Amino acid sequence: MTVTSNKVNYGTKQAVADKPDFESAFLEHWPRIYNVIFRLLGDRDEAEDLALETFWRLYQKPPRSSENLAGWLYRVAVNLGFNALRAQRRRTRYEEDAGRLNLETNSSVYPEDEVDRGEQRREVRGILAKMKPRSAKILTLRYSGLSYAEVAAAIKVKPSSVGKLLARAEDEFEKIYRRSQGE
Repeated sequence: MTVTSNKVNYGTKQAVADKPDFESAFLEHWPRIYNVIFRLLGDRDEAEDLALETFWRLYQKPPRSSENLAGWLYRVAVNLGFNALRAQRRRTRYEEDAGRLNLETNSSVYPEDEVDRGEQRREVRGILAKMKPRSAKILTLRYSGLSYAEVAAAIKVKPSSVGKLLARAEDEFEKIYRRSQGE
C-alpha cells in the first residue's frame, strides 16, 4: 500500500496496510479525524476510542485505490460517531425507562420502608462477606432465581449436590446472622 496525495494505492493482494505508509497516513490524518469525532460527541475519551477504531479499520482493510483516503477516513469516523450517539440515546432511554419502572413497581408509599429494606440489604451483604466464598456464591445465585442446574454450572459441581451445598450455606448464613444479633 502506498499513500500519495491522500490516495491509497496497493498493488499486490495485501489485506493489511504497509507499516510505513500506514504510519504516515495516521500521523497526517489523526488530528483532524479526532477533532471531527470530538466535535460530534463532546467526549474526549470516546472521540479517541473512535478515532483509533477508524485507523484500525484502515489498517485492517484499506480502501480501494480509487478512493480518496481522507474522504474514506472521514466517512468511517463520522459513521462511528453517529453510531455512538444513537447508542448513547438508546442507553439513556433504556435507563430512564428502567428507573421509571423500578419506581412504579418497587417504591413504597412509606419512606421508612425503603430505609428498612436498605438496612436489611447492607446486613445481608455483611453476612455474605463473612461467609466462605463458595457458600456466599451459592446463596447469591440461588436467591437470584437460578435453577439448581444453573447454580451447578456456575460453581462447577454436579446438579445433584446443589441441594446439600445450599442447605449448608443457609445454615452457615443463619449461624453468622444469630452471632451478629447476639443470640
